[in-house]
Amino acid sequence: MKYFVSLLITILFFTSCKKEDISIAEKHSDDYTIEWIEINLDSVERLNNNDYQLLELLIPKDKNKDTLKNQIRFYSDGQLDNRYSQYYDLIVESTDKKHIYLAKIKLHSEYSNLPVRERYADFFFLNFYQDSTSVETKNFDNIDEFEIEFINFHNDRFEGVVTEHFIRDTIINNLNDKVNMRTIETVITNKKNMAGLFIENGSFFNERKISLKGYKRLTQ
Repeated sequence: MKYFVSLLITILFFTSCKKEDISIAEKHSDDYTIEWIEINLDSVERLNNNDYQLLELLIPKDKNKDTLKNQIRFYSDGQLDNRYSQYYDLIVESTDKKHIYLAKIKLHSEYSNLPVRERYADFFFLNFYQDSTSVETKNFDNIDEFEIEFINFHNDRFEGVVTEHFIRDTIINNLNDKVNMRTIETVITNKKNMAGLFIENGSFFNERKISLKGYKRLTQ
């Protein structure tokens, strides 16, 4: 509830600052630029020489703010390995309803192929009207692939954040004597930039800080 109230306060500010020549869908869209970097893992013990990671970065326009990491793709011998990755696939399609789009999302992580007792996801996303925006919430149980209809009067921009919750049994000495709980939060968009609304709320902002020193940027 605290997270949702914070979003509502931010959305009021977000919609009240308008310029006539910028659509509401693109207002503040340059808050963060999305880029990828490659991390060579040659020096990491027990890994192959050609193992590497691709990290998606959220780079702020405001130089006083921190760069954050979002998606992680781990490659072993040139093959994407979900056991050490956290990423999403996203396709945005138009529908036969005016201003309505369909976002098709598939989430990938170490839990994609692991047995879990329970999994559920809370998804916050934006609807862009003619001159205002609103936050909508969807909840999904026991699936990692889902579809969301959203409203955009201006273009096909989609922005949201998903929090996945996983509950697993931890087996020790053949006994189910512990329960393992894990939460994964991911910002999702189909563009190369986005507003800070979902990035700077909740726990995401504090847990994803990263330094760019010594890393190689990629164009993707």
